[in-house]
Amino acid sequence: MRVSSTMMIQNYMNAVNGNYDTQAKLMEENTTQQRLNRPSDDPVGYARYLAYTNSDVANQQYMENAQNGISWMKSSNDALTNIKNQYDTFIEQVNQAANTQNQTVDNSATAKQLLALLQETVSQANTQVGDRYLFAGQKDKTQPFTMSDGKIERGLSKTLDDAQSDFFGKTVDINGVATKVKGGTQVGNLNQMLSLKGSDGAEYYLDPSTGYIFSQDFVQNGYKEKINLGQTSVTAADAVGRVDLKPDNGSPLAGLPANAGDLAAGNLNASSYASETNYNNLTTSVRKNFINKYFDTNNGAITADGKALDTAGLSAVGTDKTFSFNTIQQYTVTYNGDDNKISMVKLSGGVDTTRDSVNVTGSDVFGDSDIFGASHGTAALNDMLTVVAEMDGGNQKWLSSDGVTLANNAAGVLQQSQTALASRQGAYSNAVDTMENQNIVIKDNINNVNGVNTAAVMTKLITAQTIYNISIAMGKNVLPKSIADYLS
Repeated sequence: MRVSSTMMIQNYMNAVNGNYDTQAKLMEENTTQQRLNRPSDDPVGYARYLAYTNSDVANQQYMENAQNGISWMKSSNDALTNIKNQYDTFIEQVNQAANTQNQTVDNSATAKQLLALLQETVSQANTQVGDRYLFAGQKDKTQPFTMSDGKIERGLSKTLDDAQSDFFGKTVDINGVATKVKGGTQVGNLNQMLSLKGSDGAEYYLDPSTGYIFSQDFVQNGYKEKINLGQTSVTAADAVGRVDLKPDNGSPLAGLPANAGDLAAGNLNASSYASETNYNNLTTSVRKNFINKYFDTNNGAITADGKALDTAGLSAVGTDKTFSFNTIQQYTVTYNGDDNKISMVKLSGGVDTTRDSVNVTGSDVFGDSDIFGASHGTAALNDMLTVVAEMDGGNQKWLSSDGVTLANNAAGVLQQSQTALASRQGAYSNAVDTMENQNIVIKDNINNVNGVNTAAVMTKLITAQTIYNISIAMGKNVLPKSIADYLS
Protein backbone atom coordinates (compact mmCIF):
# COMPACT_ATOMS: atom_id res chain seq x y z
CA MET A 1 0.00 0.00 0.00
CA ARG A 2 1.40 3.35 -1.02
CA VAL A 3 1.35 6.01 1.71
CA SER A 4 0.95 9.35 0.07
CA SER A 5 2.27 12.63 1.39
CA THR A 6 -1.27 13.76 1.95
CA MET A 7 -1.97 10.80 4.24
CA MET A 8 1.21 11.40 6.17
CA ILE A 9 0.38 15.04 6.64
CA GLN A 10 -3.19 14.20 7.69
CA ASN A 11 -2.07 11.64 10.26
CA TYR A 12 0.56 14.01 11.54
CA MET A 13 -1.93 16.85 11.90
CA ASN A 14 -4.44 14.56 13.67
CA ALA A 15 -1.79 13.59 16.20
CA VAL A 16 -0.66 17.16 16.74
CA ASN A 17 -4.24 18.40 17.11
CA GLY A 18 -5.05 15.58 19.51
CA ASN A 19 -2.07 16.50 21.62
CA TYR A 20 -3.13 20.13 21.51
CA ASP A 21 -6.64 19.20 22.62
CA THR A 22 -5.14 17.29 25.53
CA GLN A 23 -3.16 20.38 26.49
CA ALA A 24 -6.24 22.59 26.22
CA LYS A 25 -8.30 20.25 28.41
CA LEU A 26 -5.56 20.05 31.02
CA MET A 27 -5.15 23.81 31.00
CA GLU A 28 -8.93 24.22 31.45
CA GLU A 29 -8.96 21.77 34.35
CA ASN A 30 -6.06 23.62 35.96
CA THR A 31 -7.75 27.00 35.47
CA THR A 32 -11.24 25.98 36.68
CA GLN A 33 -10.03 23.38 39.17
CA GLN A 34 -12.85 21.17 37.85
CA ARG A 35 -12.60 17.88 36.00
CA LEU A 36 -16.06 18.27 34.48
CA ASN A 37 -16.65 21.50 32.61
CA ARG A 38 -19.31 20.22 30.21
CA PRO A 39 -21.49 17.08 29.98
CA SER A 40 -19.35 15.61 27.19
CA ASP A 41 -16.33 15.43 29.49
CA ASP A 42 -17.98 12.48 31.31
CA PRO A 43 -21.77 12.09 30.86
CA VAL A 44 -22.19 9.66 33.77
CA GLY A 45 -19.91 11.62 36.07
CA TYR A 46 -21.55 14.90 35.08
CA ALA A 47 -25.00 13.53 36.01
CA ARG A 48 -23.66 12.53 39.41
CA TYR A 49 -22.03 15.96 39.75
CA LEU A 50 -25.35 17.72 39.07
CA ALA A 51 -27.15 15.53 41.64
CA TYR A 52 -24.52 16.29 44.28
CA THR A 53 -24.63 20.01 43.44
CA ASN A 54 -28.42 20.11 43.80
CA SER A 55 -28.11 18.37 47.17
CA ASP A 56 -25.53 20.93 48.21
CA VAL A 57 -27.78 23.87 47.23
CA ALA A 58 -30.75 22.38 49.09
CA ASN A 59 -28.65 21.59 52.14
CA GLN A 60 -27.25 25.13 52.23
CA GLN A 61 -30.77 26.60 51.99
CA TYR A 62 -32.12 24.38 54.79
CA MET A 63 -29.09 25.25 56.92
CA GLU A 64 -29.68 28.96 56.35
CA ASN A 65 -33.36 28.52 57.26
CA ALA A 66 -32.45 26.68 60.45
CA GLN A 67 -29.86 29.29 61.45
CA ASN A 68 -32.37 32.10 60.82
CA GLY A 69 -34.92 30.16 62.88
CA ILE A 70 -32.46 29.76 65.75
CA SER A 71 -31.74 33.48 65.66
CA TRP A 72 -35.48 34.26 65.79
CA MET A 73 -36.04 31.83 68.66
CA LYS A 74 -33.09 33.18 70.65
CA SER A 75 -34.56 36.67 70.40
CA SER A 76 -37.96 35.32 71.47
CA ASN A 77 -36.44 33.44 74.38
CA ASP A 78 -34.61 36.57 75.57
CA ALA A 79 -37.91 38.49 75.62
CA LEU A 80 -39.72 35.64 77.39
CA THR A 81 -36.95 35.46 79.99
CA ASN A 82 -37.42 39.15 80.71
CA ILE A 83 -41.18 38.60 81.04
CA LYS A 84 -40.57 35.68 83.40
CA ASN A 85 -38.42 37.88 85.62
CA GLN A 86 -41.25 40.41 85.73
CA TYR A 87 -43.73 37.64 86.58
CA ASP A 88 -41.50 36.46 89.41
CA THR A 89 -41.53 39.93 90.90
CA PHE A 90 -45.31 40.16 90.38
CA ILE A 91 -45.98 36.84 92.15
CA GLU A 92 -43.67 37.75 95.02
CA GLN A 93 -45.48 41.06 95.56
CA VAL A 94 -48.93 39.43 95.36
CA ASN A 95 -47.94 36.81 97.93
CA GLN A 96 -46.65 39.48 100.26
CA ALA A 97 -49.82 41.52 99.89
CA ALA A 98 -52.00 38.44 100.43
CA ASN A 99 -50.18 37.16 103.50
CA THR A 100 -49.39 40.32 105.46
CA GLN A 101 -51.57 42.78 107.30
CA ASN A 102 -50.70 45.71 105.07
CA GLN A 103 -52.87 48.78 105.23
CA THR A 104 -54.96 49.55 102.16
CA VAL A 105 -52.68 52.45 101.31
CA ASP A 106 -49.70 50.04 101.17
CA ASN A 107 -51.54 47.69 98.83
CA SER A 108 -52.51 50.64 96.68
CA ALA A 109 -48.87 51.68 96.35
CA THR A 110 -47.90 48.09 95.48
CA ALA A 111 -50.70 47.96 92.90
CA LYS A 112 -49.24 51.01 91.13
CA GLN A 113 -45.84 49.30 91.03
CA LEU A 114 -47.36 46.12 89.60
CA LEU A 115 -49.30 48.08 86.99
CA ALA A 116 -46.04 49.66 85.84
CA LEU A 117 -44.50 46.17 85.79
CA LEU A 118 -47.27 44.86 83.52
CA GLN A 119 -46.86 47.86 81.25
CA GLU A 120 -43.24 46.83 80.87
CA THR A 121 -44.40 43.26 80.20
CA VAL A 122 -46.57 44.56 77.35
CA SER A 123 -43.55 46.45 76.04
CA GLN A 124 -41.48 43.23 76.10
CA ALA A 125 -44.31 41.40 74.35
CA ASN A 126 -44.02 43.97 71.54
CA THR A 127 -40.32 43.15 70.97
CA GLN A 128 -39.18 43.41 67.36
CA VAL A 129 -36.42 41.89 65.27
CA GLY A 130 -35.82 44.46 62.59
CA ASP A 131 -39.32 45.62 61.70
CA ARG A 132 -41.00 42.31 62.58
CA TYR A 133 -42.81 41.67 65.88
CA LEU A 134 -41.81 38.40 67.56
CA PHE A 135 -45.16 37.46 69.11
CA ALA A 136 -47.69 38.62 66.48
CA GLY A 137 -47.98 35.36 64.55
CA GLN A 138 -47.88 35.97 60.79
CA LYS A 139 -49.14 39.53 61.29
CA ASP A 140 -45.58 40.37 62.26
CA LYS A 141 -45.66 43.89 60.86
CA THR A 142 -48.51 44.82 63.25
CA GLN A 143 -47.87 45.77 66.88
CA PRO A 144 -49.56 42.87 68.68
CA PHE A 145 -50.33 44.17 72.19
CA THR A 146 -52.08 47.34 73.30
CA MET A 147 -53.11 48.33 76.82
CA SER A 148 -56.29 50.34 77.21
CA ASP A 149 -55.94 54.04 78.00
CA GLY A 150 -58.57 53.84 80.72
CA LYS A 151 -60.27 51.27 82.92
CA ILE A 152 -63.33 49.29 81.85
CA GLU A 153 -66.04 47.63 83.91
CA ARG A 154 -65.21 43.98 83.51
CA GLY A 155 -66.83 40.80 84.76
CA LEU A 156 -65.37 39.00 87.73
CA SER A 157 -64.76 35.28 87.98
CA LYS A 158 -64.16 32.84 90.81
CA THR A 159 -61.20 30.54 90.24
CA LEU A 160 -61.55 27.10 91.81
CA ASP A 161 -58.60 25.32 93.34
CA ASP A 162 -58.05 21.60 92.72
CA ALA A 163 -60.18 20.47 95.69
CA GLN A 164 -63.03 22.77 94.67
CA SER A 165 -62.82 21.75 91.02
CA ASP A 166 -63.12 18.12 92.01
CA PHE A 167 -65.97 18.56 94.49
CA PHE A 168 -68.01 20.84 92.24
CA GLY A 169 -67.50 18.54 89.31
CA LYS A 170 -70.26 16.43 87.85
CA THR A 171 -70.61 12.97 86.42
CA VAL A 172 -72.09 12.83 82.94
CA ASP A 173 -73.03 9.90 80.73
CA ILE A 174 -70.75 9.92 77.69
CA ASN A 175 -71.54 7.10 75.31
CA GLY A 176 -72.74 4.93 78.18
CA VAL A 177 -69.75 5.64 80.42
CA ALA A 178 -70.13 7.66 83.64
CA THR A 179 -67.46 10.34 83.24
CA LYS A 180 -66.42 12.82 85.92
CA VAL A 181 -65.68 16.33 84.65
CA LYS A 182 -64.28 19.24 86.62
CA GLY A 183 -66.53 21.85 88.14
CA GLY A 184 -67.00 25.29 86.63
CA THR A 185 -65.96 26.25 83.13
CA GLN A 186 -62.52 25.11 82.03
CA VAL A 187 -60.45 28.02 80.72
CA GLY A 188 -56.95 26.90 79.81
CA ASN A 189 -55.51 25.48 83.03
CA LEU A 190 -58.22 27.08 85.19
CA ASN A 191 -61.71 26.07 86.25
CA GLN A 192 -63.89 29.07 86.97
CA MET A 193 -67.36 30.25 87.97
CA LEU A 194 -68.98 33.68 87.54
CA SER A 195 -69.14 35.99 90.54
CA LEU A 196 -72.64 37.24 91.43
CA LYS A 197 -74.23 39.48 94.03
CA GLY A 198 -77.66 38.58 95.36
CA SER A 199 -80.61 40.82 96.08
CA ASP A 200 -79.93 40.03 99.75
CA GLY A 201 -76.50 41.68 99.49
CA ALA A 202 -74.60 38.39 99.79
CA GLU A 203 -72.01 37.01 97.34
CA TYR A 204 -72.73 34.00 95.11
CA TYR A 205 -71.08 32.01 92.31
CA LEU A 206 -72.68 30.66 89.14
CA ASP A 207 -71.37 27.49 87.50
CA PRO A 208 -71.93 28.17 83.76
CA SER A 209 -71.59 24.49 82.90
CA THR A 210 -74.72 23.58 84.89
CA GLY A 211 -76.49 26.82 85.76
CA TYR A 212 -76.43 26.12 89.51
CA ILE A 213 -75.76 29.02 91.89
CA PHE A 214 -73.89 28.49 95.18
CA SER A 215 -73.25 30.81 98.08
CA GLN A 216 -69.78 32.26 98.45
CA ASP A 217 -69.40 30.67 101.87
CA PHE A 218 -70.31 27.22 100.55
CA VAL A 219 -67.80 27.42 97.67
CA GLN A 220 -65.03 28.64 99.93
CA ASN A 221 -65.70 26.75 103.15
CA GLY A 222 -69.00 24.88 103.37
CA TYR A 223 -68.09 22.21 100.83
CA LYS A 224 -65.30 21.05 103.16
CA GLU A 225 -67.87 20.14 105.81
CA LYS A 226 -69.73 18.06 103.21
CA ILE A 227 -66.52 16.21 102.40
CA ASN A 228 -65.99 15.53 106.11
CA LEU A 229 -69.46 13.99 106.17
CA GLY A 230 -68.53 11.64 103.34
CA GLN A 231 -70.10 13.51 100.42
CA THR A 232 -67.82 13.20 97.41
CA SER A 233 -69.45 15.63 95.01
CA VAL A 234 -71.86 18.53 94.85
CA THR A 235 -75.64 17.97 94.66
CA ALA A 236 -78.58 20.14 93.66
CA ALA A 237 -79.47 20.47 97.34
CA ASP A 238 -76.19 22.34 97.90
CA ALA A 239 -77.20 25.07 95.46
CA VAL A 240 -79.41 28.05 96.24
CA GLY A 241 -81.03 27.87 92.80
CA ARG A 242 -80.51 27.24 89.12
CA VAL A 243 -80.50 29.54 86.10
CA ASP A 244 -82.02 28.21 82.90
CA LEU A 245 -79.17 28.08 80.39
CA LYS A 246 -80.11 27.27 76.82
CA PRO A 247 -77.47 26.01 74.38
CA ASP A 248 -77.86 26.26 70.60
CA ASN A 249 -79.26 22.77 70.12
CA GLY A 250 -81.70 23.02 73.02
CA SER A 251 -80.28 19.92 74.74
CA PRO A 252 -80.55 19.99 78.53
CA LEU A 253 -77.41 20.64 80.52
CA ALA A 254 -76.11 17.94 82.78
CA GLY A 255 -77.89 18.23 86.11
CA LEU A 256 -76.76 17.18 89.56
CA PRO A 257 -77.97 14.44 91.91
CA ALA A 258 -80.87 15.82 93.93
CA ASN A 259 -79.19 15.21 97.28
CA ALA A 260 -76.56 13.20 99.11
CA GLY A 261 -78.82 10.14 99.14
CA ASP A 262 -79.17 10.13 95.36
CA LEU A 263 -75.44 10.69 95.01
CA ALA A 264 -74.68 7.69 97.23
CA ALA A 265 -77.22 5.58 95.33
CA GLY A 266 -75.60 6.45 92.02
CA ASN A 267 -78.62 8.37 90.79
CA LEU A 268 -76.76 10.91 88.72
CA ASN A 269 -78.27 13.02 85.93
CA ALA A 270 -80.46 11.95 83.07
CA SER A 271 -78.51 13.78 80.36
CA SER A 272 -76.50 11.60 78.00
CA TYR A 273 -73.95 12.58 75.34
CA ALA A 274 -72.69 10.58 72.38
CA SER A 275 -69.08 11.68 72.88
CA GLU A 276 -66.87 13.92 74.96
CA THR A 277 -66.67 16.24 71.95
CA ASN A 278 -70.45 16.61 71.98
CA TYR A 279 -70.38 17.48 75.66
CA ASN A 280 -67.56 20.02 75.20
CA ASN A 281 -69.41 21.58 72.28
CA LEU A 282 -72.46 21.93 74.50
CA THR A 283 -70.56 23.76 77.24
CA THR A 284 -69.06 26.06 74.60
CA SER A 285 -72.54 26.70 73.26
CA VAL A 286 -73.74 27.59 76.75
CA ARG A 287 -71.00 30.15 77.20
CA LYS A 288 -71.76 31.60 73.78
CA ASN A 289 -75.48 31.95 74.45
CA PHE A 290 -75.39 32.97 78.09
CA ILE A 291 -72.13 34.58 79.12
CA ASN A 292 -71.56 36.38 75.83
CA LYS A 293 -75.01 37.92 76.10
CA TYR A 294 -73.86 39.81 79.15
CA PHE A 295 -70.15 40.31 78.46
CA ASP A 296 -68.16 41.73 75.54
CA THR A 297 -66.32 39.01 73.60
CA ASN A 298 -63.39 41.34 73.02
CA ASN A 299 -62.37 42.32 76.54
CA GLY A 300 -64.92 40.89 78.98
CA ALA A 301 -66.56 44.26 79.63
CA ILE A 302 -70.13 44.02 80.89
CA THR A 303 -72.73 44.79 78.21
CA ALA A 304 -75.90 46.84 78.44
CA ASP A 305 -77.84 43.61 79.06
CA GLY A 306 -75.43 42.75 81.86
CA LYS A 307 -75.77 46.16 83.46
CA ALA A 308 -79.55 45.91 83.26
CA LEU A 309 -79.38 43.02 85.73
CA ASP A 310 -78.42 45.51 88.43
CA THR A 311 -82.08 46.55 88.44
CA ALA A 312 -83.97 43.69 86.80
CA GLY A 313 -81.94 40.86 88.31
CA LEU A 314 -81.22 37.36 87.07
CA SER A 315 -83.84 34.95 88.34
CA ALA A 316 -83.11 31.39 89.33
CA VAL A 317 -85.43 28.44 89.92
CA GLY A 318 -85.63 27.38 93.57
CA THR A 319 -85.03 30.75 95.23
CA ASP A 320 -86.84 34.03 95.75
CA LYS A 321 -83.60 35.96 95.29
CA THR A 322 -82.43 37.67 92.11
CA PHE A 323 -78.82 38.09 91.05
CA SER A 324 -76.58 40.45 89.14
CA PHE A 325 -72.94 40.29 88.13
CA ASN A 326 -70.03 41.43 90.22
CA THR A 327 -67.67 43.58 88.16
CA ILE A 328 -64.40 45.41 88.62
CA GLN A 329 -62.86 48.49 87.08
CA GLN A 330 -59.56 47.56 85.48
CA TYR A 331 -57.24 48.09 82.54
CA THR A 332 -57.18 45.47 79.77
CA VAL A 333 -54.79 44.40 77.02
CA THR A 334 -55.88 43.47 73.49
CA TYR A 335 -54.06 41.27 70.98
CA ASN A 336 -53.88 42.41 67.36
CA GLY A 337 -51.82 39.53 66.01
CA ASP A 338 -52.98 36.08 64.88
CA ASP A 339 -52.30 32.47 65.87
CA ASN A 340 -50.54 31.46 62.65
CA LYS A 341 -47.04 30.03 62.78
CA ILE A 342 -43.96 31.28 60.93
CA SER A 343 -42.18 28.35 59.31
CA MET A 344 -38.51 28.19 58.36
CA VAL A 345 -38.24 24.72 56.85
CA LYS A 346 -35.16 22.87 58.04
CA LEU A 347 -35.77 19.46 56.42
CA SER A 348 -36.92 18.28 53.01
CA GLY A 349 -40.56 17.36 52.61
CA GLY A 350 -43.80 19.22 53.24
CA VAL A 351 -44.10 22.07 55.71
CA ASP A 352 -45.10 20.92 59.19
CA THR A 353 -46.10 23.94 61.30
CA THR A 354 -45.56 21.95 64.51
CA ARG A 355 -42.10 20.82 63.47
CA ASP A 356 -40.95 23.86 61.53
CA SER A 357 -42.50 26.81 63.40
CA VAL A 358 -40.04 29.25 64.95
CA ASN A 359 -42.41 31.65 66.70
CA VAL A 360 -44.78 31.72 69.65
CA THR A 361 -47.97 33.77 69.41
CA GLY A 362 -49.89 35.84 71.92
CA SER A 363 -52.13 32.86 72.66
CA ASP A 364 -49.08 30.70 73.36
CA VAL A 365 -47.54 33.21 75.75
CA PHE A 366 -50.60 34.66 77.49
CA GLY A 367 -53.45 32.19 76.88
CA ASP A 368 -56.19 31.93 74.31
CA SER A 369 -59.35 33.05 76.09
CA ASP A 370 -61.06 33.71 79.41
CA ILE A 371 -64.38 32.64 80.92
CA PHE A 372 -66.14 35.47 79.07
CA GLY A 373 -64.97 34.17 75.70
CA ALA A 374 -62.78 37.27 75.49
CA SER A 375 -59.11 38.30 75.92
CA HIS A 376 -57.93 36.27 72.93
CA GLY A 377 -54.15 36.13 73.25
CA THR A 378 -54.12 38.19 76.46
CA ALA A 379 -56.08 36.12 79.00
CA ALA A 380 -53.24 35.85 81.53
CA LEU A 381 -52.38 39.54 81.21
CA ASN A 382 -55.96 40.58 81.85
CA ASP A 383 -56.17 38.20 84.81
CA MET A 384 -53.08 39.85 86.27
CA LEU A 385 -54.61 43.27 85.69
CA THR A 386 -57.63 42.01 87.66
CA VAL A 387 -55.21 41.15 90.47
CA VAL A 388 -53.83 44.70 90.31
CA ALA A 389 -57.34 46.15 90.51
CA GLU A 390 -58.31 43.97 93.46
CA MET A 391 -55.07 44.85 95.23
CA ASP A 392 -55.70 48.53 94.63
CA GLY A 393 -59.14 48.06 96.20
CA GLY A 394 -57.65 46.36 99.26
CA ASN A 395 -59.40 43.02 98.70
CA GLN A 396 -56.85 41.00 100.62
CA LYS A 397 -59.12 37.98 101.08
CA TRP A 398 -59.54 37.68 97.31
CA LEU A 399 -55.78 38.08 96.79
CA SER A 400 -55.02 35.17 99.12
CA SER A 401 -57.13 32.80 97.04
CA ASP A 402 -57.93 33.90 93.49
CA GLY A 403 -55.15 36.47 93.20
CA VAL A 404 -52.34 34.09 93.98
CA THR A 405 -53.91 31.40 91.77
CA LEU A 406 -54.23 33.72 88.76
CA ALA A 407 -50.68 35.02 89.11
CA ASN A 408 -49.25 31.50 89.34
CA ASN A 409 -51.35 30.37 86.39
CA ALA A 410 -49.98 33.21 84.24
CA ALA A 411 -46.46 32.03 85.09
CA GLY A 412 -47.46 28.47 84.22
CA VAL A 413 -48.77 29.47 80.80
CA LEU A 414 -45.56 31.38 80.12
CA GLN A 415 -43.43 28.42 81.20
CA GLN A 416 -45.29 26.12 78.79
CA SER A 417 -44.52 28.45 75.88
CA GLN A 418 -40.86 28.72 76.96
CA THR A 419 -40.56 24.94 77.16
CA ALA A 420 -42.11 24.45 73.73
CA LEU A 421 -39.84 27.13 72.24
CA ALA A 422 -36.73 25.62 73.84
CA SER A 423 -37.67 22.21 72.48
CA ARG A 424 -38.00 23.54 68.93
CA GLN A 425 -34.79 25.53 69.26
CA GLY A 426 -33.00 22.36 70.31
CA ALA A 427 -34.42 20.55 67.28
CA TYR A 428 -33.18 23.32 64.98
CA SER A 429 -29.71 23.26 66.57
CA ASN A 430 -29.56 19.49 66.07
CA ALA A 431 -30.67 19.98 62.47
CA VAL A 432 -27.83 22.46 61.87
CA ASP A 433 -25.30 19.97 63.28
CA THR A 434 -26.70 17.25 61.04
CA MET A 435 -26.64 19.48 57.96
CA GLU A 436 -23.06 20.57 58.66
CA ASN A 437 -22.06 16.91 58.71
CA GLN A 438 -24.05 16.32 55.53
CA ASN A 439 -22.30 19.28 53.96
CA ILE A 440 -18.92 17.63 54.52
CA VAL A 441 -20.15 14.41 52.86
CA ILE A 442 -21.70 16.28 49.92
CA LYS A 443 -18.54 18.34 49.37
CA ASP A 444 -16.47 15.13 49.41
CA ASN A 445 -18.78 13.57 46.83
CA ILE A 446 -18.54 16.63 44.60
CA ASN A 447 -14.76 16.68 44.94
CA ASN A 448 -14.50 12.97 44.18
CA VAL A 449 -16.47 13.27 40.96
CA ASN A 450 -15.33 16.72 39.83
CA GLY A 451 -12.21 17.63 41.73
CA VAL A 452 -8.70 17.74 40.25
CA ASN A 453 -5.27 16.87 41.59
CA THR A 454 -3.40 20.05 40.75
CA ALA A 455 0.05 18.47 40.96
CA ALA A 456 -0.99 15.58 38.71
CA VAL A 457 -2.65 17.93 36.22
CA MET A 458 0.45 20.15 36.05
CA THR A 459 2.65 17.12 35.48
CA LYS A 460 0.39 15.90 32.67
CA LEU A 461 0.24 19.39 31.18
CA ILE A 462 4.03 19.78 31.12
CA THR A 463 4.33 16.33 29.56
CA ALA A 464 1.73 17.17 26.91
CA GLN A 465 3.45 20.47 26.12
CA THR A 466 6.81 18.72 25.78
CA ILE A 467 5.38 16.07 23.46
CA TYR A 468 3.67 18.75 21.43
CA ASN A 469 6.89 20.76 20.98
CA ILE A 470 8.86 17.61 20.09
CA SER A 471 6.19 16.61 17.57
CA ILE A 472 6.42 19.98 15.84
CA ALA A 473 10.22 19.88 15.77
CA MET A 474 10.40 16.34 14.36
CA GLY A 475 7.59 16.82 11.91
CA LYS A 476 9.33 19.53 9.92
CA ASN A 477 12.33 17.30 9.37
CA VAL A 478 10.49 14.10 8.52
CA LEU A 479 7.57 15.25 6.45
CA PRO A 480 7.83 16.73 3.00
CA LYS A 481 7.80 20.48 2.90
CA SER A 482 4.51 21.28 4.39
CA ILE A 483 2.71 23.36 6.88
CA ALA A 484 5.02 21.91 9.56
CA ASP A 485 7.73 24.23 8.31
CA TYR A 486 5.59 27.13 9.19
CA LEU A 487 4.49 25.73 12.53
CA SER A 488 8.07 25.81 13.72
